[in-house]
Amino acid sequence: MLNWFRALLPREDKFFDLFERHSRILVAGAEALQKLLDGGENVERHCREIVELEDQADVVTREVLLAVRKSFITPFDRGDIKDLIQSMDDAIDMMHKVVKMVRLFEQTSFEPRMREMGAEPCDVGTD
Repeated sequence: MLNWFRALLPREDKFFDLFERHSRILVAGAEALQKLLDGGENVERHCREIVELEDQADVVTREVLLAVRKSFITPFDRGDIKDLIQSMDDAIDMMHKVVKMVRLFEQTSFEPRMREMGAEPCDVGTD
């Protein structure tokens, strides 16, 4: 009897597409961060790439949060959706903070340990 009622209720399944889009942006940011920490002449180009990716991630984050507010039924708990997208956005925000520090201190070369740490998000994101 409830099947007909469920058919009438709008259900938002686009959350998974948005999470996937954000995760692709996040992996691209991790790859750009790794290239940035390799140093050299292309540091500024990779900085710009990370800033652009962070802006794209913010757009997706806003879309998710807006969809949560507009959706009558969500695929899982609203709080969990918000927590997940905020955590994903925090990761790319941290990459953006690295860019700010690199630009502030005009760094073009990095210690081996920094390069190792920069490879971690890339390794985690592709597993």
